[in-house]
Amino acid sequence: MDLLHSNGVLIIQHLQRDYRAYQDFLNFMSHVGDPRNIFSIYFPLWFQLNQVVGTKMIWVAVIGDWFNLIFKWILFGHRPYWWVQETMIYPNQSSPCLEQFPITCETGPGSPSGHAMGSSCVWYVMVTAALSYTVRLKDKSAVTLHRLTWSFLWSIFWIIQISVCISRVFIATHFPHQVILGVFAGILVAEAFEHTPAIQTASLRMYIKTNLFLFIFPLGFYLVLKHLDIDLLWSVPKAKKWCANPDWINIDTTPFAGLSAAVPLTVVALVPYCVHSLMRTTEKKLN
Repeated sequence: MDLLHSNGVLIIQHLQRDYRAYQDFLNFMSHVGDPRNIFSIYFPLWFQLNQVVGTKMIWVAVIGDWFNLIFKWILFGHRPYWWVQETMIYPNQSSPCLEQFPITCETGPGSPSGHAMGSSCVWYVMVTAALSYTVRLKDKSAVTLHRLTWSFLWSIFWIIQISVCISRVFIATHFPHQVILGVFAGILVAEAFEHTPAIQTASLRMYIKTNLFLFIFPLGFYLVLKHLDIDLLWSVPKAKKWCANPDWINIDTTPFAGLSAAVPLTVVALVPYCVHSLMRTTEKKLN
């Protein structure tokens, strides 16, 4: 891992040195990849346009965030801005200098990247949903339109994912391998839901059982690891120690904060079912 991390540091230094002119754009793309945008922007928009896509999107976001939490607890990934200060692989304490930014000092483990994972899973859902409209048409012109749309949308998808990944590496909050892992993990989660139509017809009991599992399992996992004297908050002291500015420390990125977020996510995930149930009840009354 030291070899992987040291090569990652070289890439970060290259980006910070040669692409400093793009700092504002890269910081913006880091905000674009923020998983919170799924619940505040993408889900409300798509649920208004298409309830099926909205339902799929919120579940992909919840499951993706859940897996990201578990992976971070298991992988114990370091973040570049503190790793360079603590590693012993550099001779004579000549550790590389990595610039930090106001959004650098995340306090949770770094692998996989939550921004890259959340961005890839939600944009995968949006792209496949948009393409589903053109694939239904059968005439020759529609086939040509589908191919052009396919090329355009997937190009946009990868441009956004690469930009988000570069931005996270540029600000020294992730190593390159962590954002790559996040992108492909997000795609796998989204693709799994492409083959899970049952989420559209699941009963309220199934929704509740699933959400209880999503909350109880990580809570139990956390307590078991704590009982084994495995400190899941090991990254917080490192972040506080090596962050260049104490005001930049983002404490709500700890794993425990992610677990606490499972409660509101559970409520949000039930919204599609409640809306569908209300609509069905209203239709029956009108008929």
